[in-house]
Amino acid sequence: MLPTLAPDLTWSRESTLAAQAITANAPRAPGVYLILQSPDYPRYRGTSRILKIGMSRGNLQTELLNHLGRLAVANRLARVMIRKGITVTFATVLTDSAQASDLEARLLREYEDTHWDLPLLNAQRGYLRSGDAHYRTPLNP
Repeated sequence: MLPTLAPDLTWSRESTLAAQAITANAPRAPGVYLILQSPDYPRYRGTSRILKIGMSRGNLQTELLNHLGRLAVANRLARVMIRKGITVTFATVLTDSAQASDLEARLLREYEDTHWDLPLLNAQRGYLRSGDAHYRTPLNP
């Protein structure tokens, strides 16, 4: 079952997060992706299957293959992948590659709005400087 995040996107079928499956299924196009686990895991508010929200401005296939070896998230992902049931789904971007970055930021905001934190493997917020002003509360109202 696909996550309910961004239901307006056309998400691919889930496939195993493994080199052979990524090579066979992921396009060489810009887009966004979700790394998922089954079952859900607890978040600050609620539960989620989403371990990471990411994007590629040029080639989803290469970006996903990088997660299996050389990216900073690879070490954290390797610890999680000891468990079975780690999958990936993606949605391609049909316009320019900058849209992938904007879409990733939107997905991170939606996730944070729902769970009050970010996915386990997202190390930083998907906001530009001061882009999270809607979360700030004035210190002196």
